[in-house]
Amino acid sequence: MFKRRSVVTAAALAATFTLAACADDTPKTAVAGIPMGDYVMVGMGNGTVPLRNITMRVNETSISGVGPCNGYGAKNAAELPAMQLTNFTSTEVACKDLELENRVFQALQQATEMDFYGGVLRVKGPTWLIFERGLPASMAGGNVVDQARGNQ
Repeated sequence: MFKRRSVVTAAALAATFTLAACADDTPKTAVAGIPMGDYVMVGMGNGTVPLRNITMRVNETSISGVGPCNGYGAKNAAELPAMQLTNFTSTEVACKDLELENRVFQALQQATEMDFYGGVLRVKGPTWLIFERGLPASMAGGNVVDQARGNQ
């Protein structure tokens, strides 16, 4: 009797662990070769963005970030690497860089796909946006030297 109960218990535990492995609730670190996380915009079209004051956080089914004036967010109705942003929302604060920000927001809404190649995230559409991993030093909680030192 004891052996039979042990076999049944072991089988039940194996089935439970198998089902638990299928239900992966942990956030993914990459989807379709695109690392999830924070990025800062460094290029738009054929130009550079020297102020690095536009960010994007890439999640499996959404993006969000801040521009020079406003925060934004949207759902991605497509499966990465494809993009089809829906429910794009932003705060509505005016500033001197609102024209640039509006161009970036429009480019994001028209984007059709993204890829990660050569250490940069490329958001492709009529106007390409180029992002590097990380956040600007002003948002990352310290300067680059402090970040390199860590907790030393």
